[in-house]
Formats: sequence, C-alpha cells, structure tokens
Amino acid sequence: MSSLIILAYLTFLLFSYYIKPYETYAALWLTDINSLNMKIFTVAFVLSMFIHAVQGLKAIEDDYFSERTLGFISHELGNLASFFRFLYRFFIALVILVISYIVVFEYIFKG
Repeated sequence: MSSLIILAYLTFLLFSYYIKPYETYAALWLTDINSLNMKIFTVAFVLSMFIHAVQGLKAIEDDYFSERTLGFISHELGNLASFFRFLYRFFIALVILVISYIVVFEYIFKG
C-alpha cells in the first residue's frame, strides 16, 4: 500500500510539472505547493516513505540475520543470530534518531 501512495505522489508531481506552466507563472507553483490538498498529500507521502523503509529494513533483518541463514555459513554464527539482530536494530534506531535530530532541531527550529 505504501508503494502505491509513493507512486501516486511522484506521478502527480511529474504530470503537474509537465502540464502546468510553472516556468512562466511562479505564483501558480507557489499556490499549488501551499494548498491544503498538497500538504496532506505530502504528509501521506512522507509517512508512506517511512513505513516503506521500515518494511524493507524488517525484510532485510528477516532474510539475512536469521539463525537459518547465518547457520548456513557457520554453526557459531547461527547461535549469534539474535545478537546480530540486536546490533542491526540498534544501528537502525540510531540512524533514525540522528536523522530526527537533524530534521527537527537543525531545520525546523533554526530555519
């Protein structure tokens, strides 16, 4: 479902760019960007991107950090699968925390 929202948003932007005369009328572009419908669509797009990314990261975790997959390489690695999953989740949480800090504090509050 998230991929369909992402596709719809990008398709809408692409068609709007080619159909509307933005290069001639900058006020038209400003009106479109500031409309309530576009703001709601953009928020849905950002949330869909986040959900889509989390689903993809979960799929990577399930595929590559399982006891079966790591046990295929080595029995000792298979026993450490839960430890590798914990490290992977910690790294992802750290990246999300850093990106959230940059967006919230550096962009919104100082911008």
